[in-house]
Amino acid sequence: MIINMAMKPMVKKTIFMREREKGLFRISELFPDRAVEIEDEDGFFQLLIQQMDGTRTIDQILAELQSRDTPVTDDELLELIGDLDAIGLLDNMASAAYSSFSSEELERYKANLNYFRSFSSLASSPWEMQQALKSAKITVIGVGTLGSGVLFNLAGLGVENVRIIDFDHVEWSNLNRQLLFNETDIGRRKIDAANEFIHRFHSRMVLDCIPGEIRSADDAEKAVTDSDFVVLAADQPHFMLERWVNQACVKQGIPFIGGGVNAVEGQLYTVVPGQTGCLDCNYLLRSRQDEDYLRYIQSCITSCFKMPSTAIAPNYMLLTGMVCGEVVRMITKTNALQSAGKVVSIHFETFRTEIKMDFASPTPECPTCGHGKGEEAIFRYFRELEKSITPC
Repeated sequence: MIINMAMKPMVKKTIFMREREKGLFRISELFPDRAVEIEDEDGFFQLLIQQMDGTRTIDQILAELQSRDTPVTDDELLELIGDLDAIGLLDNMASAAYSSFSSEELERYKANLNYFRSFSSLASSPWEMQQALKSAKITVIGVGTLGSGVLFNLAGLGVENVRIIDFDHVEWSNLNRQLLFNETDIGRRKIDAANEFIHRFHSRMVLDCIPGEIRSADDAEKAVTDSDFVVLAADQPHFMLERWVNQACVKQGIPFIGGGVNAVEGQLYTVVPGQTGCLDCNYLLRSRQDEDYLRYIQSCITSCFKMPSTAIAPNYMLLTGMVCGEVVRMITKTNALQSAGKVVSIHFETFRTEIKMDFASPTPECPTCGHGKGEEAIFRYFRELEKSITPC
């Protein structure tokens, strides 16, 4: 990166630094594999660290060092600061994003910012990452078990623009795991109860509450329009809802993540249009790998079987954390997505994770993100199902 003299370098508050012995400093972010040792026989490094407190520009630091008869040139100082930045030591207090936050917001998001310092640098500040979350437009489809947990996490993360879509009402059986709601909410629309909770918890978070159910690809398109990211936290009508949201998001180029729980196992997946395959790629691949897969889908639909909820709050919190971790990585660009183009499962009793399906690369024959015509048996079945679909 290009370091300019107007930057105000500050040693990160998450950095632990100690003098192991005279003239030898050990720097660590409390992770042993990131520890770095720096020799400082003449005390120059210690003096430089004292100057990098975020209140001085590099120009001012240079002037101060030279006033103390420290022999350092512009280029030498820039190179040294670049080296310290490369090992993850510095933030830039001159970042425009820093001044965009109020003192109240900086206090509220203090722990978020400290977390982002694990990934920040002079070129990419923790305040820019927090700002990306603040301005992101996220749509959550379904405010049930997964959706209510996601909504709560988004509020804590500082996301301020969220659209929620749901048609359901709060029931007693929801209260073991849908912790946005309480006993006085029984019978209320979930979007109304969620809106009230969020307003009390994070008054700057604006919820666009849309009552209703997605029953077609057109409905899905309207639901996700103008979103930066979509969380699919509903599953009815089974198989079809996922496909409608998939088609809408691929068409509009919007990444989305979905997930759910089946007894002791949770699953999540992420589709990034233009980078990964999509859900129809996944259906196509699975139907090719397992000749019984289409019959399984057909039996699920014709039986009208609905798995009763087996979810407990601790398990869903694990899954919700994984989903929202992916949201953070997607919005802030801090790291690679772990579920991009993959169905990732976690076993709640063993904490074992594995990849159930891999559709990381788009499938050319896919009718949604490729050039396929959808002539395969599984897509012909889905088209017939869509024509006759009625709630069980």
